Amino acid sequence: MKKTDRFSVFLGNFLKKNREMKLSLLLFVLVLFNVNANTYSQNKKISLNIEKESIESVLNKIEKQSQFKFFYITGEIDVSKEVSITVEKTPIKEILDILFKKSNISYTLVKKQIVLKKSDNLKQQHKKLIKSKSKLEQQNFTVSGIVTDDDGAPLPGANVIVKGTTTGTQTDFDGKYEIEASSDGVLVFSYIGFKTKEVSINKKTSINIVLEEDAAGLDEVVIVGYASQKKATVTGSISTLKAKEVSEIPVSNVSSSLAGRVTGLNMRPNGGAPGDDSPNINIRGIVTTGSTTPLIVVDGIRRNNLQQINPSSIETITVLKDAAAVAPFGIGGANGVILITTKKGKLGKPKVSINTSVGFQKPTYLPEMVSARDYMAIQNEGYFNDNPNGATPPNDPNLIANYPSLHQDDPFLYPDSNFTDVYRKTTPVTTNGIEIGGGTEFVTYRGALNRFKQEGIFEPVGYQRYNYDLALEAKVSGTTKISMSLIGSIEDTDGIDANENLPHLFRSFYKFVPTQSLVYPGGDKWGESSASTPVGVLNSNGYDKTEKNTLLSSIAVEQDIPFVKGLSLKGVFSFDTNTKHNKGFHVPFVYQNIDLSSTPYTFTDAVSNQEGNGAPFTWLRTRNDRFKGYTYQGYINYKRTFGDHNITGLFVAEATEKEGDWFSARRERFGLDIDELNLGSSDLLDSSNGGSSWTQSEIGYVYRLGYSYKNKYIVEASGRYDGHYSFAPGSRWGFFPAYSAAWRVSEEKFMSNISSIDNLKIRGSWGKSGNLPYFENNGNFTIADYQYLDGYDLRGNAYAFGSGSVVQGSRIPNESNPNITWEIATKLDVGFDLSMWNGLLNVEFDYFREDRTDMLLRPQVTLPVEYGLAIAQENKGEMNNRGFEIAVSTHKEFKNGLIMDLGANFSYSKNEVVETFQSDAQRDNPNRTLTGRPYRTPFGYKSLGLFSTSDDVNGDGFINSDDGYNVVQFGDLRPGDIRYADLSGPDGVPDGIIDVNDETVIGDPSQYPGMTFGFNSSFNYKGFDLSLFFQGAAKSSVSMRTFLTVPFSNNGSNFAYEYFDNRWTPDNQNARYPRATTAPTPNNGQNSDFWMEDTSYLRLKTLTLGYSLPSSLTSKIGVDSIRLHVIGQNLLTFSGLDFIDPELGYRDLERAYPVGKSFAFGVNIGL
Repeated sequence: MKKTDRFSVFLGNFLKKNREMKLSLLLFVLVLFNVNANTYSQNKKISLNIEKESIESVLNKIEKQSQFKFFYITGEIDVSKEVSITVEKTPIKEILDILFKKSNISYTLVKKQIVLKKSDNLKQQHKKLIKSKSKLEQQNFTVSGIVTDDDGAPLPGANVIVKGTTTGTQTDFDGKYEIEASSDGVLVFSYIGFKTKEVSINKKTSINIVLEEDAAGLDEVVIVGYASQKKATVTGSISTLKAKEVSEIPVSNVSSSLAGRVTGLNMRPNGGAPGDDSPNINIRGIVTTGSTTPLIVVDGIRRNNLQQINPSSIETITVLKDAAAVAPFGIGGANGVILITTKKGKLGKPKVSINTSVGFQKPTYLPEMVSARDYMAIQNEGYFNDNPNGATPPNDPNLIANYPSLHQDDPFLYPDSNFTDVYRKTTPVTTNGIEIGGGTEFVTYRGALNRFKQEGIFEPVGYQRYNYDLALEAKVSGTTKISMSLIGSIEDTDGIDANENLPHLFRSFYKFVPTQSLVYPGGDKWGESSASTPVGVLNSNGYDKTEKNTLLSSIAVEQDIPFVKGLSLKGVFSFDTNTKHNKGFHVPFVYQNIDLSSTPYTFTDAVSNQEGNGAPFTWLRTRNDRFKGYTYQGYINYKRTFGDHNITGLFVAEATEKEGDWFSARRERFGLDIDELNLGSSDLLDSSNGGSSWTQSEIGYVYRLGYSYKNKYIVEASGRYDGHYSFAPGSRWGFFPAYSAAWRVSEEKFMSNISSIDNLKIRGSWGKSGNLPYFENNGNFTIADYQYLDGYDLRGNAYAFGSGSVVQGSRIPNESNPNITWEIATKLDVGFDLSMWNGLLNVEFDYFREDRTDMLLRPQVTLPVEYGLAIAQENKGEMNNRGFEIAVSTHKEFKNGLIMDLGANFSYSKNEVVETFQSDAQRDNPNRTLTGRPYRTPFGYKSLGLFSTSDDVNGDGFINSDDGYNVVQFGDLRPGDIRYADLSGPDGVPDGIIDVNDETVIGDPSQYPGMTFGFNSSFNYKGFDLSLFFQGAAKSSVSMRTFLTVPFSNNGSNFAYEYFDNRWTPDNQNARYPRATTAPTPNNGQNSDFWMEDTSYLRLKTLTLGYSLPSSLTSKIGVDSIRLHVIGQNLLTFSGLDFIDPELGYRDLERAYPVGKSFAFGVNIGL
């Protein structure tokens, strides 16, 4: 039900004068509506069987069975009075006549809106309003149009008012309206849950309006764990993002667009290769040594399928952060939860939407590598730095001076290679989609098809995805609803030769010496350098292709229990399946050696082993994976109001079963380059097969109990009792409760005189959630299942009995861990929500703390080899995390029609390791201990800058005790080398030796930022829309001791102008980088803060400019709407790093696939 104070928002200050005026205006609107013409009210039949329940309860049941909505003035209409009524399939007018027969309540029926009021003097008011109506009709100017939402769906029942008058109407089933007004008047459009909009008529007879959803609206319904709630009554810490903010961005994975848009959500990319660009996501920082990945829930089912979801099919993205929000997810909630809700059908006639965009992507930064001449110059410089009196530099100075002209005359003999020349600087990104949706009061539907295609900077690399979605909802009776959904995707990912990977390919590019031919003139031949031929890899006939088919399906039946007021049951079954086929083909990497002694030059083919990544023979690998997941959910939901008391209850039983298998085969030494397994070598030693299968199961019981008094004092208890297969039979169950409360201060009587505050809610929560035990293995996290058992593995060719054949053997590789248990997160959150001046200012603030215990760690113990087993892991780790987050937004509509929305958010978190296994050297050194510091804190030496020539007091070219420097570092020291601080020795005091005792904290963790922030602005004016989204992060650092900044770091590898322009020389002693050397020196290659770079940044993440064609134009060509737009991604970046992207992959650094910037041009057509 809607109270009159909601209905009258759009009437402005004029309605605030007195109650009689409000009733008069409401009745005037009703007269204009021709109430007797409403066919829905005549045809809709309702059944009720109510004994001694409040009028409010009866109205609620009528609303639940129908599309009728009631409006009345709080305090004037007594809805607490108990009544009894029994009717069977009776029209609404007869029911209302019975209900109010012996009361002073009268009603007026306007289509599907019913206004209740006192019946005093009603006839007199009616006559006055009829007279007022006749005066308005004399104006004789009619305006008509359609009111829709952002997606083009009509909004039936939207209010349309002539500002400053009592003239009003409502939109019909198709969102259409017609109203009489002055030609220079202003129309006010409003709809529950949407922002009110004012539009000047300016003699226009047709005005179509798009209303924006009101994210700050207190009546907005938000998705929480296994249920939905009004935003005003939520006690937990959640953030909601409307997916339309990111759906048009040309990225394959919506997760890469989320950081900075909501508080608490951190994202760290590790490369942007097409189809493999999923970033690392964490919520409110990292608080575990195990897996930090949040739980992903799609349409109420736990699924890890963000990559497979079409962004344009997402309705909302909700981030659950505190204990109250995540407790219903038990073992999955410790790292936070991301809820994805996909679009469903909407009431109205069929609507077709066609979307297409074409974009172009390029790297945000390309390395600027030195030329052959500068490479040789630094070789000579390094030679003389190492040998001040040397006489035989590696390169003739005349050759260096004349190299550009020599190269121009004979590029074969004098190569000058730059590997970025073989990059595709600009690559296309395209998106095409079509969707249809609509529905009646009984059935709603939505279907969509979409195609996304992205090409990589290397021609073999690319990603393509097809999505298909279908959602149906049907009211099969007044109390029963059935819904079903299908979310499908078909993915094709193409990669380079299967014997190579992209990070190593980039490494081979960086190692390529520019004085050797990367590509020979003509482009049809290529060379090798440092045992690698990167262009040979790209021109290989090999490939690595993956085809993946995913189908997420679910069906649900929801049943209201008519004989128990407020009680409903729901059953859900989900079946998810995935098949993946991978085929990898390797063809030896051929390059050409040039014979410079022949005339003309001749070439011979050779095969490169690509630093061990390229086999000299052809091989083919194929692998098939299958996955099936079954989810069963049973809901009992209870919601009832007793006067001022609201009680809610939820119980969910959920069971999950997963199963999968895989099979692989490999054949080697093909006689023909034909990629079929049966054409490989017939020798059994040239073939191998593999395969396995697995099953998983878990079960959980969820509860949520809520109570509120006058929607002012709200308390809630929730939790989950979980069982999981990973643990021993007696230890498989865990209980994770949470408690929360909220106080809506703005609803107190003492706040009634403070009209500036719309809503002020203070909330807090405490609770526990769980995390499964994970351990890290080569950068990936693996669940530690079945550790409570003694595990065996098989070993081939283990033993021969007598003169018999060699047979397999078995062994126990690890100790069992019978005490393995859950990782527990104890969370505390205190916050407030504030809205002022009718949404002009909105603030959300949270302070949080989390204590994580029982993290699974491996003891730092060295055992004799005779022990024969790896020691068992233990649940001994402890960590805490604390921080705060704040979001501020504003919405303003100007008289000239400009609509402005601004929003900013900031999140800060800092964790601290409380207990972990560490070595004696770490534990006993206060500068090196792991406890009391953030997880993954980098350690190394503290640098004191670079030695200068003045430190070489005696001028012999070395810096040592003869010059008064009595600290032993690493090898011989010269001017231009790094100087380190002697912080400590074995006894805790400086000892004149730089060693492990001097290690200390040298920066912030690189795996996650401590701060994230975002700023979003949008403007709409006369069909134009502009939005700019800035996003940034801070408190993170990485070591930039890379190919870019260290000359000749590996087999004479190349380097960037970043080093060349900022290196130490006698004329540039206050330099960023050490002196040049012919090879890396032990002293300058130590881990130290000298190489650490702050990766803080602020970037224009997304810019969108759009224009919606006027309806007067689109109607002439037979379409509802046309919107043109251009979107830019990662257009500007502000950072202390000016030679590499600050969001570079933290593991692969410069070897990661580059981050891209893009422009996309698109059109959205509504039919």
